[in-house]
Formats: sequence, structure tokens, C-alpha cells
Amino acid sequence: MNFIYLKKSILYFAVLFMGISHAVYSYEEINDVDARALALGNVKALSRGLSNPACLAFNEQKEFGGSVYNRFKMKELNTVSIYTLFPNRAIDAGVLLSSYGYEDYRLLQGQVSLAKKLSACFSIGTRLSYLNENSILEPENKNYFSADVGFYYRFNESFEAAFTTENLLHTRSLLPVICDMGIHYRLLPTCSVLIETGYDFKKYLDVKTGIEYEIAGQFSVRAGFRTRLKTPSLGFAYTGTQWKTEVAFLLHAVPGLSSAVGIAYFF
Repeated sequence: MNFIYLKKSILYFAVLFMGISHAVYSYEEINDVDARALALGNVKALSRGLSNPACLAFNEQKEFGGSVYNRFKMKELNTVSIYTLFPNRAIDAGVLLSSYGYEDYRLLQGQVSLAKKLSACFSIGTRLSYLNENSILEPENKNYFSADVGFYYRFNESFEAAFTTENLLHTRSLLPVICDMGIHYRLLPTCSVLIETGYDFKKYLDVKTGIEYEIAGQFSVRAGFRTRLKTPSLGFAYTGTQWKTEVAFLLHAVPGLSSAVGIAYFF
């Protein structure tokens, strides 16, 4: 009985914490859905998923996938997402649907991303998001809209730079604009280093670093660290001809271990 009471207390505290902290910062619970990005220190601008819409322009295959991000081994704090990517000559597009929480607190998000190559090396993208928040602490649901932009520049096969925003335009006045920018450098044909910063021009600053090592062209080992939460991360991936599977683990100093699993199909 004491364990059940403690578990419920933690859940209600988490709801209260989200209501306070995310009045200032973005809804990270619904945005952190990329297992690769999480394993590399939770990079945003350098993510190959939908965190930076400009990255879509460099995708060569259509992709359909999903992921589950579990926090602190509690099923009530899962983020479940499905997505699809459509690269083409006219304009590249992506769609993401995500759900976070449990019956007493739920976030639902729909996201559309569009990207276009302006040259062989440079692309620009935009992301439009709709968020629905349902909480027992509020008398009715809340709905939010936001729009962001991203840029991606590939100098050569070894060096890339990226920039993206969070909450650039939004309907919730308390959310600050967060900018993420980073560089991706390939030390060896099989080893890459990523460095990224996130900031809001006031007090938020997060430095993220990651390293990715490919083994035999199919297996990848990843590790990362972010300074804001002082959280180390580790991940693995297997990429076949049409399937990709990824896992990531994050170790928080106090709450414990979080994990993410992603699977995708290329066509």
C-alpha cells in the first residue's frame, strides 16, 4: 500500500511539475521522440528525424516508423510516436503524431514538416505543430499552435552545420524562443562527432555532445552528454536494407534510467 501511495504521489507531482516548468520551457515530453538524437545527448538541430525540418531535404528514401520513450521505468510517462517521411523533387514532407502521459494528464501532438533544397549543399525547412493538453488540474482542454524554421548546410562529406528553433511563433505567450545550433564532423569514415548548443537568449543554455561509431556498416554505437541535466546517454542501432532498429538509454542522477526504442521501414 505504501508503494502504491508513493507511486501516485510521484505521478501527481510530475503533473504539477510539468504545469510549472513548461510554462517557461517547451514540452520536451512530447518532442523527445528520436532514439538516435537521445543517445547523442538529445541533439535537435542535428537530428535526422523531424526536430530539424531542414534535414528532410537530405533524406534519400521514404520512411515510416515509430518509437516509444519510457521515463524512469514508469509506463504512465511514455511518449508514443509514429511518423512518416516523404522526400521528393518538388518539396520534402514529414508527418509526426505523438502522445504522452496517462488518463489524468495527456499531451497529443500533430506535426507537419516541409523542406526544400536551395542548392546541393543547403536546405531550409519549416515545422507546424498542434498540441492538445488534457489535465485533471484544468477545467477544459488547452490547444496550442507553433511554427519553427530550420537550416542545414553540408560543406562536404565530413562537415555539416545545422540550426533550428523551438517556439519561434506560438500561441502561448510564456514560452521563450529556443535556438539550437550544432556541427557534425566525421573524424573517420565510420566515426562522427556532434556538438550542439541550445539557448533562449536569457538563462537557458544546454551544451550537448555525442559520438557515433559504425561497425561493419550495419551496427552503430552511440554515446552522448548534455549539460543542462548532466545526463549521460548510450545507444545502439542496426540498419538493414529496408529496416532500422534503434535503442537509447539515459541515466538521470536522481530519478534513474530512461529508455527509448525506435523502428523504421525504408521504401
